[in-house]
Amino acid sequence: MGVSRWLFALLLCQATLTTPTDVRFLRHSGRREGFADSMGPGGGGGGGGGGPPQPSLGVPLNASANPADLLFEDEPDPRLDIEERLVVRGTEVVLECIVPEDAKVVEGDDSVEGEVRWYHDGALVEGDLRVSIMWTGRLVMSHAVSADSGLWWCRRSGRPAPKLRLIVTIPPERPYLKYGGAQLAAGARLTTREGNSITLHCVVEGGNPAPSITWILGGEDITASSQIHSQWEDSEGVFNTKSNLTVARVGKDLHNNTVACVVRHPSLPVAVSVPLRLNIEYSPDFRLRRWPSWGTPVREGASVSLLCSVDANPPSDPTWVKETEGGTTEVASSEGWLNLTRVTGEDRAWYKCATVHTFGHFASHSVFINVLRGRAAGVSSQNSLLLRKTTYSDGGRYRCVASDATKTIESDDVDVIVTGAPMVAAVNSTVLSIAGRPTALSAHVCGRPLPLTLTWLPPPHIQPINPGDTKDRVTAHNLTTSETPGCHYAVLTIAGVKPHDEGNWVIVGVNDRGATAALIRLNVTAAAHSVAASSGARAQIPSHLPTPRLTLFVSVSVVSYATTTAILGRAWVWL
Repeated sequence: MGVSRWLFALLLCQATLTTPTDVRFLRHSGRREGFADSMGPGGGGGGGGGGPPQPSLGVPLNASANPADLLFEDEPDPRLDIEERLVVRGTEVVLECIVPEDAKVVEGDDSVEGEVRWYHDGALVEGDLRVSIMWTGRLVMSHAVSADSGLWWCRRSGRPAPKLRLIVTIPPERPYLKYGGAQLAAGARLTTREGNSITLHCVVEGGNPAPSITWILGGEDITASSQIHSQWEDSEGVFNTKSNLTVARVGKDLHNNTVACVVRHPSLPVAVSVPLRLNIEYSPDFRLRRWPSWGTPVREGASVSLLCSVDANPPSDPTWVKETEGGTTEVASSEGWLNLTRVTGEDRAWYKCATVHTFGHFASHSVFINVLRGRAAGVSSQNSLLLRKTTYSDGGRYRCVASDATKTIESDDVDVIVTGAPMVAAVNSTVLSIAGRPTALSAHVCGRPLPLTLTWLPPPHIQPINPGDTKDRVTAHNLTTSETPGCHYAVLTIAGVKPHDEGNWVIVGVNDRGATAALIRLNVTAAAHSVAASSGARAQIPSHLPTPRLTLFVSVSVVSYATTTAILGRAWVWL
């Protein structure tokens, strides 16, 4: 007997050290065949002793204290091939007495022909107000109790039927979450700051055997990071279980994610999930964009647009400020857009995006807008300047400069106006945007003569839209002047882009010389920030002036058509 107690204590110690994900509940395996047979027809005691189960072991109330009579729940009985049936405490149970035709009469059985007797763990069952034995041999329990767990079998005319192991389970109460000592309401939202540590408790009251608890965060099983503890309540015959989960540091990537504890129990037809939405507050993160793109020279009279996007929780509105010698000055902007039309030397300065947030004042890095005087320098020539296959970028004002050792002479200005069918080119042919964020599509449009008609053709579920119009979440902004004469920038913005906005967006330009279109592919994802793929390299115009060498100057007025040739005088400078 002392050895048995030592083995039982060893089993309890080993089960206590089991990790949360490895806990397996013990159950009563039934009495040994030899012991049951020795009870004889009348049977012996009713339930097997051993007292209540230990806290971390799901042992039914009538479980044997002998370690030899205990089995792990997921291990087959090596001695018996016995059918098992799980029932919930309080529900009706019906057992049929079906005896195989080849069954033989048990030696010593004193049953009369046709008599049916039922046994529970070797004890003869007597009918009462709760248990009824019908004349057909059927046994009906009006409501199962915990003591009904164990082996059940019948004998008809002294011939035994196969045994059945009945396992009476007690369903747990509905689980709930606790945080900071307080119970959270169902479907609650937990607000915390980025970098904080949070500890959640999933509480399950009642249940036998003890339930299993898993944790899911953002669709990933993180149960291994939790600790579980089950405590046996002897007066109720149930376990109270609590699982603790600690997230050492929450990041902004967990914002709007769901953490849930999932409870499973044999008495529950489906797992019960208790979700909690995470609201992670984090400081602003800035993203700056520019039209024309970064690195493109900006000349006097051209237009520049800057867009500032602020990613913060709680959200905060961006504003643009201009840095001056005396400090900073706020400049007019709208929804993150700073539009400078026909820039002058006064616009040459450092700019940055700023915002006032719950956590304080924040600002982006500074960007410099360098406004150059005149037009980009051209190339020197001998007797003439030859422009072959002219494009709209060749249009502008030219001047011939000549000098010798004593003086420099300049000609009058020559305006070159390039006309022809429209030219439409996407600034970025592919735009990748994150769902829910504002997104901008832009194109470089050239065309003379005017009027030039532009139309944006979105995917089929959105109607065509012209510059200056707004339809639902889509705004086609008015054209802004480009650094190239006769050219403009067309910008379309989508407020809170959605997955079904993905597709081909086409912009069409039409004048009386023809029509041209450009395609922009918009891809929408939920896993990355907006990225734009450049449609191609843009030619850079030299900014230096050639050294004048000639003394003769010529003034010529030229009107050239696109893709034709323009011939000017000597030593010309493109202003």
